[in-house]
Amino acid sequence: MEITLSVLFWGYAMAFCVHVIEEAAVGEGFLGMMRKTFYLKASWGMFFGFNFMILLVLVASIVVFELFGGIWVIWPLSLAFMFVTNGVWHFLQTIVLREYSPGLISSPIYWILMYFITRYFLLMGELLLLYYVISLVIGTVVTLVMFVLAYHVRRKGKE
Repeated sequence: MEITLSVLFWGYAMAFCVHVIEEAAVGEGFLGMMRKTFYLKASWGMFFGFNFMILLVLVASIVVFELFGGIWVIWPLSLAFMFVTNGVWHFLQTIVLREYSPGLISSPIYWILMYFITRYFLLMGELLLLYYVISLVIGTVVTLVMFVLAYHVRRKGKE
């Protein structure tokens, strides 16, 4: 069986589900951390609603890529990079706050899947470098926007 880029993208969908379960169930959970450090009014409805929307967007991006291929790879690949950089955020947050950041345990799954994409598709010439770089920039910018929004919400809550 040959592993396709689509299979790796579906791996991100599965990894994201594991990631959300980890954020919800391990320790105080992501919601507890959000309430403690960023946004006191965070709720389970907000948490699951936001993550469900991300999952729907990811699934739609994979289906569109499977139907049309080509440049459409940018959409699921951008989301993959968003997950990769989100995992880096969990890692850095664990170091800075000196406590476990819910989502850290499952983040290496994202990194491993990106290694496979890079090693077996980009470096083997199956994925255009231009699409890879565009996706890297978009995914990183989306993560940075989430950081800025979280910081803004935190500052606003302290006023």
